[in-house]
Amino acid sequence: MFVKTTRVKRDNKTYEYLSMVEAVREGGKVGHRVLFRLGEAEALRRSGELERIIAALRSHCAEPAEGAETMVAVSSLTAEAAPAIGAVAAVSAVWRRLGLEEWFAKLGAERGAEVLEHAVFAMVANRLVAPRSKRELPEWIAADVVAPAGFVAPSLEQYYRAL
Repeated sequence: MFVKTTRVKRDNKTYEYLSMVEAVREGGKVGHRVLFRLGEAEALRRSGELERIIAALRSHCAEPAEGAETMVAVSSLTAEAAPAIGAVAAVSAVWRRLGLEEWFAKLGAERGAEVLEHAVFAMVANRLVAPRSKRELPEWIAADVVAPAGFVAPSLEQYYRAL
């Protein structure tokens, strides 16, 4: 998400408009989707509205102490974890394209198993990405990968029942 400036010429004057946008991919093409329009930049500056917007956003940031360095040497950084996202996202895309999410959700509803589709998805993704025993599935989902949006992590017992 970022602020996009759009310049429009009318007569002999150029106007700048500010919008909050996000990058999206539609049909293989990358584009921008406007989330909301802030308005004409100069009018926002004159009214003080731009400063109020910036102040409101800044209040949610952790500000460095006065005089503190804003640059950090890369060599001083360490990572505690780096969950994988790509492989599981690819499995999720194929899973949805094949209609398996809906099929297992329907089957789970018929059997009274609320998270059947999530348990089966996790087992399939695990076998395709990094095979482990079912006992290790809850830990794998929680710590090693980024699960798709809306994923409800099943318990170990629910994985066994999904078999």
